[in-house]
Amino acid sequence: MAEILTPEEKKYLNRTCNYLASLGMTEGTINIELDSDQYDLSHEDIDWKYVQHFENNYRAELPEGLVPILKKVMNYVIDEGVFDSPDMDSMSYQMIGIEIDCSRKELTVTHDYSYYSRDEGSSITYDSDEDKARFDKWMEEDMQDVEVPSEGILTLSYNGGGDSGYIESSFDETSDAVPASIEDWCYSQLESHFGGWEINEGSDGRFIFNFNNSTVELDHTFNTEENESNTLFEENFSI
Repeated sequence: MAEILTPEEKKYLNRTCNYLASLGMTEGTINIELDSDQYDLSHEDIDWKYVQHFENNYRAELPEGLVPILKKVMNYVIDEGVFDSPDMDSMSYQMIGIEIDCSRKELTVTHDYSYYSRDEGSSITYDSDEDKARFDKWMEEDMQDVEVPSEGILTLSYNGGGDSGYIESSFDETSDAVPASIEDWCYSQLESHFGGWEINEGSDGRFIFNFNNSTVELDHTFNTEENESNTLFEENFSI
């Protein structure tokens, strides 16, 4: 990477480290949050009047002479076009991180971002004698008002996230209401096999009721949040 810091700027960064050391700090970080759907970076995206403190110690104000150095570095990052945000709909968070590492004498700018992804999924089939007996009991006692398509398949979807989750109140194919006994059983299976299915990024899936052989298949997929970090600028300020 190119070296753009002048000797005077490196000296000031070392004085900044002395200031941080007086507060018991070995590094100072500044975070600039971006929109989650932002795919490029311009000078107007950074409002420097709000960049006044170090994020890792809010009592530590940015020294007056440090801001012009940070502006210079960020102008270089923007003008050189090194910011490259992945074009993905599942982006959940983006941030520019500026770190002054006083131990290594390095000034670093990173692009940190998070995005949602999905695991490979898992499936459970309820096809034991006990499972089939329960299915037949549903048909006899609870599903008199439920229309079964000619294919003999009914699907019940569910979704969870943000510490709340729900199972749809009707079957996907017919919009017929789900009997309470079946709904309760479905919630019980989610808690038993996929505890936390509604927490944080959550999960989703479906129960597939097969009336041809009195079986149920549970297809489940967890959502995950992945974190990535790309270095946009790095320079040593040892003198």
